[in-house]
Amino acid sequence: MDHGVRVRYAPSPTGQQHIGSVRTALFNYLYARKHGGRFVLRIEDTDAPRSAPEFEQDLYRQLAWLGLAWDEGPDIGGIAGPYRQSERGHLYKEALLRLVAQGDAYPCYCSPKELAEERQRALAEGRPPRYSGHCREPERRAARRLPGRSPVYRLRVPEGLHLSFDDLIRRQVAASSDDLGDFAIYTAQNEELEGGRALYNLAVTVDDHEMGITHVLRGEEHLSNTPRQMLLYRALGYDPPRFGHLSLILTPEGAKMSKRSGDTSIAHYAEEGYLPEAILAYVATLGWAPGRNAERMTLEELVRRFDLRRLSSNPSTFDPQRLLSFNKRWLQHADRRTIVELARPRLLSAYGRWEAAEGTSHDAETWLALLVGAAQEEAATLAELVALSAFALAEARPALTDEAREALQGPATVPVLAHALEMLDAQALASPEAANARLTGLRHHWRDTAGLRGRQVMFPLRAALTGSLTGPCLGIVTSLLGPSRCRQRIEETLAWLTTA
Repeated sequence: MDHGVRVRYAPSPTGQQHIGSVRTALFNYLYARKHGGRFVLRIEDTDAPRSAPEFEQDLYRQLAWLGLAWDEGPDIGGIAGPYRQSERGHLYKEALLRLVAQGDAYPCYCSPKELAEERQRALAEGRPPRYSGHCREPERRAARRLPGRSPVYRLRVPEGLHLSFDDLIRRQVAASSDDLGDFAIYTAQNEELEGGRALYNLAVTVDDHEMGITHVLRGEEHLSNTPRQMLLYRALGYDPPRFGHLSLILTPEGAKMSKRSGDTSIAHYAEEGYLPEAILAYVATLGWAPGRNAERMTLEELVRRFDLRRLSSNPSTFDPQRLLSFNKRWLQHADRRTIVELARPRLLSAYGRWEAAEGTSHDAETWLALLVGAAQEEAATLAELVALSAFALAEARPALTDEAREALQGPATVPVLAHALEMLDAQALASPEAANARLTGLRHHWRDTAGLRGRQVMFPLRAALTGSLTGPCLGIVTSLLGPSRCRQRIEETLAWLTTA
């Protein structure tokens, strides 16, 4: 085992990856890369009823999509495998046998009902609800060793022991063993350990030691586990890693974020057309201040700037609108060719095609690049980009918005649209520049002859062509549609206006 920095991201495959879990993965990745260390992926799947292969596969897909490449893991192996807890049971059993032989662990036969009653008595008396140690002594244990009861092994916790550690984020953290009680570390069918399963604190302690983990960066919810794990490290004679507990991430409503909240899952944001670079840049601000231009920081820049000393222990609030603004910045500044390739399959799925209809002067790839580029300037996500492309790719003009319908009610709409029919010929629409020149002439004509403002001319025309008053530059719109479809839509609008 090398002696450099080794960190781990150790999710349980019981739900989709979400903003909070990705923040943990990101900070571990940044710390490893900053210090030339190893980023280890470990799957903590001892909760068999809730673990599912599809969640593990989702984990691989989302981390790879985000660009957080791991150095060791279940899919690629490494020097400290296996990397699934379900495949490491022999190590946990060996550790438990050692603890039992040392007198540091013992089987407990207290029933769930007895434990619940004990807890209620402690609360009623104003004492911390911790296990009383009833089964510590063999003779008392025997009284509860009834047929059908399986043992739960507990760590024998010394009384009056002061526990403290220097948290990498929270500085000095202290606890007392008297507040912990003899906590459960292993379940089995019998004292021969048949059908045994290590519980979280034992499994993670053994794994972090055996894998040579030097630094543990994890969520604040694990802070209460750290004193228990320190006791296990001490009993097993292991050197503990350095611990750092990241701040909580709260929902906008102030609740703790959950992986079972689908609207914060990474899969949801990928489907909506968020860019991985934007997600990472935003997630990095949850509990850390990366510095100026945070919304445009690349993964390489985040690695260079990462500093544990600048991480905050105060809760962060996940703001969907701020994430959206990060994504819009990334989308608008992204390489045009990259966005074209990301948009192509989405457009094909939404409209059955990505090519121009017959009748424009552009070849297919130029037309697509022009369409995507125009929508890219307006969209905040790839899903919005697809929606903004409806005017050019949908079989018919999109339905009129309320604002567009109102714009078509002006007294000059019919003559303006009729004049546009004459102006928007093939020569005028050969390029966006040519179309802009012709539209400028149209606007000036109506200003000089009828005193119409620009919006009284352009709004009805845009409404007739796209069904909306927002969207790309009208010169680009008309050039993308071509003379035939422009004529068809204007004529249909005129027919509707004159018969309505």
